[in-house]
Amino acid sequence: MKLPHEFYQLPFCFDVGQLAKEIEQFTESDWVTHHEGFQGNSAIPLISVNGEFNNDFKGPMLPTAALAKSPYIKQILASFGEVLSRSRLMRLAPGAQVPLHSDINYHWYKRVRVHIPITTTEQVQFFCHDKQVHMGAGECWIFDSWKLHKVENNSDQYRVHLVVDLAGSSQFWQTVFQHSRSIADDQSTTLNSQFVGFNPDSPATLITEQFNAPVIMPVAEVEYLTNELSAEVKHNPENLVADVNAFSLLIADFVADWRMLWLQYECTKAGWPHYHALREQTMIKALQCTKSLQLTHSGSAVKAFEQLVIVACMNVELSEQLATRKQAMTLPKSSPKSANLASVKSASATSTSTSTSIIPKTAAANNARTIAAPPSRNSPCPCGSGERYKACHGKVN
Repeated sequence: MKLPHEFYQLPFCFDVGQLAKEIEQFTESDWVTHHEGFQGNSAIPLISVNGEFNNDFKGPMLPTAALAKSPYIKQILASFGEVLSRSRLMRLAPGAQVPLHSDINYHWYKRVRVHIPITTTEQVQFFCHDKQVHMGAGECWIFDSWKLHKVENNSDQYRVHLVVDLAGSSQFWQTVFQHSRSIADDQSTTLNSQFVGFNPDSPATLITEQFNAPVIMPVAEVEYLTNELSAEVKHNPENLVADVNAFSLLIADFVADWRMLWLQYECTKAGWPHYHALREQTMIKALQCTKSLQLTHSGSAVKAFEQLVIVACMNVELSEQLATRKQAMTLPKSSPKSANLASVKSASATSTSTSTSIIPKTAAANNARTIAAPPSRNSPCPCGSGERYKACHGKVN
């Protein structure tokens, strides 16, 4: 995710000793080698698609067996009070490195990676663009993963981080920008951090992503993402004007034709061959005329366009699964007389037990009543007020 600064240290700290105890239970066979074969890089999935040991991005995120036997790690994840995506223990061998790269795919464009170091030394350095930091054990950090970054472990021991992917609520980002310390701030000032210790008697709520990839990406999102790329390409003074103009025309044509298909087919199966043909034709043109374009600090613009838009805008393999799960969510709820707070679940998340978030919630967020939108904004508001939905709970301020 793009951030105003390369690194931010969040105002939380954790029990390193307890974390170390929990990772000691895992054997060498539990650590999965990096899916791209990065030497010395391995991981243990804690939250993943369907709760399995995989490297997938699309589908319901669920806890794995490894997380089930790690109660403190589970409490830490729950303490954020956020909708969680892929989370894992990430290990870097002595003398190894995470190669220079940028996270330019759809998953990470609007998700940040929270790093909590468990075992580390001063010889482990994290680089992002032209900045570098050492993330201390028990601290909590995020960084700009859109920019080129790498990690070097120049020590003689394994580095292990707890890494959590999340999009972040408004309260999370208020914490980041109002109570955290960026790399640009005075590092000599003390960060007022909240200690989150282990409580063996405290249950943990986990809220995980359930819908994270569209069958067919809506036009508005396609247009938003392509406009973001176009703006960054134009901002890089090293790009040739002719190439920038060609890229701008290419993506404008793509958006216009995607809109025409959406108006005819939306997500229906009849449109799939047409959407796919448009993707292929557009990528062929992109590779022919704009291959040399570069983003400001993130590498190839064409590669970003491919990973962020072309690959992500069509996920028809999820269609049946999504339809089944959405249908299940529309089944009649239990009688209001027997309903209670514990039975109310988010329509787009899975949760268990109860817990207190370390991210402060506003009074409005805590007291807001959720009203399901009716089929039409002119329909009566479901709250029973007698007003039309658009003049009541659907009113636009």
